[in-house]
Amino acid sequence: MNGRTIGNLILMTLICVVIFVVFMAMRPAPAGETPIYGPDGKYQGSVFNYGKTQTYTDRNGRFTGSAIKNGNGTTSFFGRNGSFTGSAGSSIDRAFNFNRR
Repeated sequence: MNGRTIGNLILMTLICVVIFVVFMAMRPAPAGETPIYGPDGKYQGSVFNYGKTQTYTDRNGRFTGSAIKNGNGTTSFFGRNGSFTGSAGSSIDRAFNFNRR
């Protein structure tokens, strides 16, 4: 092999490494699981945090509901079958955060 071929091989390797690093940095992080224990110390379920969304499971691992941060000072809650069950946050929060994205 001559010097030019080796140089091209090194250049292509570096380009592949950079592309790999960029794609690995862009992929979503795995959900953080937080176990929940009752006052008696027994395991009650888990919360999976995906950033803007949290998912709740019972002690058997079955889905029990989710919470979604809307980004305007409010949080919406959804039940086991996906129906809306309520929200938290006030109209004052929405009024003062309306321009924030």
